[in-house]
Amino acid sequence: MSNVVATLPPTVLQQEETSTRQIIAQAKSRWTNKEKLVFRIAFLYILFLCIPTYAAFYTHLSGLKLSTITYHDFQSIVAFWPPQIILIESEEGVFGLFNYINLFLLLVAAVVAGLVWTLLDKKSINYSKLYYWIRVLARYRLAYGMIGWGLKKAFPMQMVLPTEGMLNTSFIDFAEKKLYWSHVGVSFNYTVFLGFAEILPGLLLLHRKTAVLGGTLAAVVTFNICIANHAYDAGVAVPAAYFAILGIFIAWSDLPRIWQLLVHEKDVLQPYRYYPVLPEKWQQYLCNGLKLTFNFIFVVLAAAAWGYGFFNGNNYNIPSTPGLAQTKGYYSVSSFQLNHKEIPFSPQDSIRWQDAIFEGWSTLNYKTNRGAIADRMIGYSPLRVKGDKANSKLNQVNTQDSDKLKKEKKNRDLGVTRWEVGGMAGDRRYFFYKADTVKQVLYLQNKNKYHKDEQQVLHYERPSATRIVLSGVNEFKDSIRVVLDKVDKKYPLVEGRQTAVEAF
Repeated sequence: MSNVVATLPPTVLQQEETSTRQIIAQAKSRWTNKEKLVFRIAFLYILFLCIPTYAAFYTHLSGLKLSTITYHDFQSIVAFWPPQIILIESEEGVFGLFNYINLFLLLVAAVVAGLVWTLLDKKSINYSKLYYWIRVLARYRLAYGMIGWGLKKAFPMQMVLPTEGMLNTSFIDFAEKKLYWSHVGVSFNYTVFLGFAEILPGLLLLHRKTAVLGGTLAAVVTFNICIANHAYDAGVAVPAAYFAILGIFIAWSDLPRIWQLLVHEKDVLQPYRYYPVLPEKWQQYLCNGLKLTFNFIFVVLAAAAWGYGFFNGNNYNIPSTPGLAQTKGYYSVSSFQLNHKEIPFSPQDSIRWQDAIFEGWSTLNYKTNRGAIADRMIGYSPLRVKGDKANSKLNQVNTQDSDKLKKEKKNRDLGVTRWEVGGMAGDRRYFFYKADTVKQVLYLQNKNKYHKDEQQVLHYERPSATRIVLSGVNEFKDSIRVVLDKVDKKYPLVEGRQTAVEAF
């Protein structure tokens, strides 16, 4: 027999080897009943996770206009939540452990539906085709989500440098999330690195040959984000866990072989995989066209939109209206008059300013012994997903207010309150001001949404480069005159992270 085989032409031998491999592959592709049941449940679970189920998503999608599209619009598409079956209305429940109930309820639904599927389907040998397509859906859903979240940090707009007002706020007055974001935002380079740590897995997921590596990296990165969000009550623990689940699903079938190869240092057989065959040219063109189109929209155009917003004054955490020229800095209050009466400094006084800060944009904030209602810096709340505005006290600061105002050609800065005001208690008051530089008048409005009715009209004088005198009517309709003297104040947190330090 061996002599006969030896005399066969090479092409015949290759055909026999190919046929043998196909027979072996087909034999191995017969799934056990347990494998089929597990797949049915996993298929339905991932399908439930990857398809947006709330009407607000489709309403927003249908209302998009190419002429006014911004990075917020791209982000709203790729950052949708899994179905919200149960809403947690309490403040801490917004990002508490109990909020995972929706992921577990989806799993229960997938188990029940998977068992029904098993009872109805007795003929299927395997689900290789379905497995291929559900991995494709999970890959692209996770890829675009990771790239979208990464762009927020690669163009640092999510975690930005702390404002001077924040640097003069007591440590104890920061919400955990604000503290975490501020600490990361101090380092520009680290923030950008975190962005690319999310973008890289997303790009790897777009290619079939690197999808397993991309899924593994995405699961590791998002699990770390999940833990950090629990530690700092930062609000996106559930979406991060949801992304980690998708990453694990994508890499799951290859993990045993990777372990066998890398840990046990043993050879592994190439697994049988189904890949669709597209015999018609139009099918190939359609497939490649869809991939190129969606990759161009959610990678190239999305990156361009984020870059344009970052470099053209549309940072959703930072106001864009320029402040008074050469006023940025920290000021001591040398004199404070209320209704023409000098008020001496006292830390207990609820009216007298203790200090004042002009930011680089049109914000004036000052410290006084009068507490404000804290505007909680909540992340993605189920209330936002459901569009429930009835209980607005538990809803987040809406970071898209600035985007809406900009599209309406209105001043966007009153919509940019999250970074300056959100997540901080204490006694520092933040005011947006519109400056009339001809009459030298500032028209001020409180940025805190709970105190938005507070307004002031103050005339300003600049007798010297380091002194500003404000006089006019405050939010209580009282006459005030404030003399501010600039202090060259240094901040070790900022300077220590931004300058080289010799270690010894």
